[in-house]
This record gives sequence, C-alpha cells and structure tokens, in this order.
Amino acid sequence: MARRGPSPADAELIGRLAALGITVSAAQLERWRGLGLLPGHARAWLGRGRGSVSVLAEETVAVAAALGRHARSGRDVRWTVIAWYAEAGRPAPPGQLAVPEPPWPAVREALVWAMRRSTARRLVMAARTAAGGGEVEQDAFYAEAGRVVGRGHAGPAHPNTVRRVLEDPDAELDRGEDRRRRRGAVSMVAAAAMGAGEVGGERLVDALATLMPGLDWTDVAAKARQAEETGEFAGWIRAGAVDPLDLLQAAGPKEMAAARHAAVVLAGIGGLYLMHGFGMPDNLALARLRAVLEESGFALIVAQMVPMMINPSGVVQALTMCLAPEIAALAAWLESVLAEQAGTGEGLLRLPGAEEEGPEAFMQAWIGHLHQLTDRARARRTGTAEDSDGARPSTGAPTDTGRPEAARSRASDRARPRRTVASVSRRGSPPTAPAVVPIRG
Repeated sequence: MARRGPSPADAELIGRLAALGITVSAAQLERWRGLGLLPGHARAWLGRGRGSVSVLAEETVAVAAALGRHARSGRDVRWTVIAWYAEAGRPAPPGQLAVPEPPWPAVREALVWAMRRSTARRLVMAARTAAGGGEVEQDAFYAEAGRVVGRGHAGPAHPNTVRRVLEDPDAELDRGEDRRRRRGAVSMVAAAAMGAGEVGGERLVDALATLMPGLDWTDVAAKARQAEETGEFAGWIRAGAVDPLDLLQAAGPKEMAAARHAAVVLAGIGGLYLMHGFGMPDNLALARLRAVLEESGFALIVAQMVPMMINPSGVVQALTMCLAPEIAALAAWLESVLAEQAGTGEGLLRLPGAEEEGPEAFMQAWIGHLHQLTDRARARRTGTAEDSDGARPSTGAPTDTGRPEAARSRASDRARPRRTVASVSRRGSPPTAPAVVPIRG
C-alpha cells in the first residue's frame, strides 16, 4: 500500500526546516535517503505491544537543512553535495546550526564528476592532443582556449580602480587589463599542458607578470632567456605536469579538508581586499593586509577565490588549486598575518578615531558612506545640490572612510623598490610562484 503522507518524524522535520525558511518535500527527503545523504530516523519502542515510532534527531535536521539550502530544481544532486561540502568548512554563524560534514564517498564522487566535465579538464585534454599532433591540432587548441577563456571570468578589477569609479562615476577604466589577463591565462594553460617550450620565455614571463603583479620579474626574464639559449627552458614546466583530475583523484578526506580550509582562508582575505573597492572603511590593519598581499604577487589569485567559492563549479576549481603545496603555503602564510593582527587585540573591523567601536559601528559607517555616494549620484543626475542628509546614522567616525593618515604613511612603502621573485622566498614571506621554479627530472 502506498504511503499517504510523510511519517510523523518527516512531518516534524519538514516543519522544523520551514521554521528556518527552507522548503523541502517528503519526496526530496526520501530521495536523499536513497542516495545515502540523509540518515534515517531512529526507532523508539513504546512498550506493552504498542510498537515503535520514529524519532527525529538534531543531526538529521542539520543535514537536511544543508541539503535544502543548496538544492535547486533541476540541479544535479552532485552540485548540491559540493555546495554543502564548501559550507561545512565555514564557521557557523551565531544562533545557527553547525553544518555537518557530508559523506566523504559522495563528496569525492561529486568533485571528480564535476572536474571531468569542467572547462579546465577539457582544455587539458585538448592541449594534450595538440602536443602530440601538428599545427592543425595546436591551432585548434588555441582557438578553443581563446573561446573558453573569453567566456570565463578574467578576474576582478583592482580595488583602487573600483573605489575610484565608485567615488567618481566619470572616471575612465583601463579596458586593456582584461585582455592582457585573458592572453596570460591562455599562455599559462598552454605551458602547463604542452610545456614551457611551447610558449617561450618572453611570453611565459609576460603571462606571469600579468597574472601575478607586484613582483619584479626582470631576473626571471633574464634567466628564461639564458635557459632558452642553453636549451634548458623546456624543463621549467614539463608537458602535462599538472592535471587537475589527477590531483582530485589522489586526494583523501584529510587532504581535501586541508585544501578546503586554505580556500576558505584565501576567499575571506580576498573578500577583505576587494571590499576596499566598494567603499569599506579603512584602517591600519586593512591597509597593511592589502600591502602585504600585493607585495606577495598573489593578490589577483587570492581575489579570484571570492567568486570561485560562491558557485559549486568554482568550488571545484578552488579546491583543486589549494591541493597544490604552493597555494596551501600561501594560505598558511596569510593566515599567520591575520593571527599576528589578532594578537594585537585591535581586530580588523576597527574605525580609526570613532566614538564607538566594534563590527556594528564599522558597518554603520560603511553603510552611511554608501548612502552619501547615492545622494551625490542622485544630485548629479538631477542637477540639484548634494543631499548631505543629516539623518544618516553616525558612529562618530570621520566623514572620509578612505585611508587614514597613519595608513597613508604606510602606503608610502610603495615608493620603495619592488620586491623580486627571489626576495619573497625568505622565511616569513609568501611562497614563490610555482610556475617559475624549474621542474627537474
């Protein structure tokens, strides 16, 4: 006989989820159980021949809530598992259920499945075909790489550029930066799949300088020219040395959890870096974090972690990147920079010179500044006087939410000579870029 409705425990579960703003059906719950994602209900015996009843456990509520938050109509459940796995690596907000870990076999299956169908994997396979073929196959690879990179995200604009446009909508943008990044991405894909010799020293160094600005690549360019003259340049990057699918398949639960932690750290720091462009109030700690990140040469890579960790398809790419020892070392180093700041007891979200302190005052100042920009833009459109709107919430912070004077003095460090790739390998500094280290053997 067909069941007429959900069991009492499932009905209770559906109600608990609805109270959290999550809508699920009894059919969804049954499907998740069939896939091994949602645990079954325990049974409690009533005694005296009265049978038993199913009992809803808190763990089941937490698992169903995670699945319900990420499930979408028509979405393959493997994307839901990836999104769930990414969320499980983040701290739970106050007052919310901690997100439990999804079953590892389901996570591994979902990650490998997603990578097999990804554009990154498709490009690797196309490059391998081109490497073993002639000019026709190579031309086909570059055409495909150009299409894929052209459709993809070229990376966020520099926060200073975004902030300038936010403050002045008439400011001009450098449209060429986007094209340079895309050309650099194609060159790096070709080098990783077909070897450094395919792209040549000048083109490889130009791609590195575009994708990892902030470092002086002069010495690397000289070494690349010397390696080409001696016939050793092809050994810098071996053909097919990096295969994202191989990295995923070789990773166990501990390695993947470490990669997830690194990705979460990088995305969090990247968010702080990018939010400067959207008018976030500045202070000494945030200015120092940005300066350190830009001097490392990895600012663009870290910033790209922010959009990647939002969508399941990007999560797969971010986790795979963080399986590389160099990116994991970068995350550990930046986390130590944050820990050093936390040790001062001042925190990151601190308003310089404000009457009130704490994240709430920080956010109020940020929102107030955005309101001022909105009023200014409205006044420009209407041709009226700028609306200062004295009713805006105030925290006693300075009106200018840009860099404080003390932070400005630190920004003068940019006038010093740019750090070289060799200089960032000292203890306490970020790791060097993996692509510039010759691969032996």
